Amino acid sequence: MAQDDAASLSGGFDLIEMRTGDQGDAFLWDGSFSYGDSIDQAMLVVQGGGALGGQIDEVQARLFYGRTIGENIVLLVGARKDFKPHPRDIHAVIGIQGQIGSRLSWESYAFLSDKGRLTGEAQVIYALPITERLYLEPRIAAGWSAQSIDAEALRPGFTEGEATVRLRYRLTDKINAYAGVVHESLLGETRALARSQGEAVKSTVAVVGFGFSL
Repeated sequence: MAQDDAASLSGGFDLIEMRTGDQGDAFLWDGSFSYGDSIDQAMLVVQGGGALGGQIDEVQARLFYGRTIGENIVLLVGARKDFKPHPRDIHAVIGIQGQIGSRLSWESYAFLSDKGRLTGEAQVIYALPITERLYLEPRIAAGWSAQSIDAEALRPGFTEGEATVRLRYRLTDKINAYAGVVHESLLGETRALARSQGEAVKSTVAVVGFGFSL
């Protein structure tokens, strides 16, 4: 976090990647941008993806007000709009982001939809340097739901988890390229429901991509 009080624009796309596995190829993007000073920020997060060569299946935007409450901890309040696959869904969001040292970062969000559905997600990211330009980036993420959501085949409790390892190489100070492996799995009662319906409950895919910052 910047230590002066001058407002500035920062951010970029952390993930712009192609995934390939037994269920076909897909592309994904995840970017965030913020404008503000060391205390107050306005933030925009854009995410989406779909089958490679096909239509975009998911598009989502989140708009936050962020307030720094301690060293490297930011509280967030705002809204989330799903453009696909549920274009009428709007969520109120509260979240928290944090960082421990220069290597470990984490974030957690809770979403309350305009239909009264409460869900959430959390993620932990670690950056392990190998050389001056090369570093390993493991991530662990999980999603949860407070109730059954039949339209999305979700059941209460933890609904899905993801474990990822990406090997990133800094091409410049602002651009990096990476390759890695992503393992996704449904969890708990959501996993049991998917299995009973003959759906896949886990997948492992290879990923290649790049990221950049402003």
